[in-house]
Amino acid sequence: MKAVILAAGRGTRLYPYTKYIPKCLLDIGGVTILENQINHIRDCGINELVIVVGFGFDKVENFLRSYDGLGLKIVTLYNPFYQITNSLISLWIARAEMNDDIVVINGDDVFEFDVLDLALSSPNEKISLPIKRKHMYEDEDMKVEIESGEVINISKNLPATSAESVGIRVFRDRGVELLRKSIEEEMRTEGAESKWYVSAILRLIEKGYKVKSQDVNDLYWMDVDYPSDLFKARFNSNRFIQRTADNNLLRVVETSR
Repeated sequence: MKAVILAAGRGTRLYPYTKYIPKCLLDIGGVTILENQINHIRDCGINELVIVVGFGFDKVENFLRSYDGLGLKIVTLYNPFYQITNSLISLWIARAEMNDDIVVINGDDVFEFDVLDLALSSPNEKISLPIKRKHMYEDEDMKVEIESGEVINISKNLPATSAESVGIRVFRDRGVELLRKSIEEEMRTEGAESKWYVSAILRLIEKGYKVKSQDVNDLYWMDVDYPSDLFKARFNSNRFIQRTADNNLLRVVETSR
């Protein structure tokens, strides 16, 4: 299995913190967002990573050198249109890497290990989407409707929802091929440059393909969009950072340079 991390965006809503630093390299309590993700990915037994970069690509690639020799195969792909596009374009750029089961992770997601472990726990499901139920939903939330354990709709514009979609989605076996084809179809629609890649998942749902939901319940997950989210992630870092000697090794290597 491969992990695909979409980390090309500028993160303008996090200004001034992202004026010079890519959002994925923001510190969230002793580690960066990207570091926290990669540590969890590695601990789940995944050793192939594809990271789509854009703004600050040189800083991201310099950071990734701290993983050299640690048993991870990391490939970076550049989205030259990161300033004017959304995640559909970034995932389309990674389409050639979709030759194995994949887990796609938004580059601004902060989560504990068990969220990713749960997402990977249904090997027989072709497409799995973790979800989180909340008392209130904001306009920016990627909302989903659930029926009998399956996702029947996904959009930020849903008026009534069952849950929020966690930015970690798993595609296995034929689900990978379906995603790749659906992304190609979405790329040929008007306004493709401004679409999130979940539009390709919605296209599959509308064609009748099954998308399994997985409730993360009280496990810690959030996305970092605004300064208030960044402060919240730092305050709750004890909830999602595994502070073992092995995990901290990477931070020691990086900070010693």
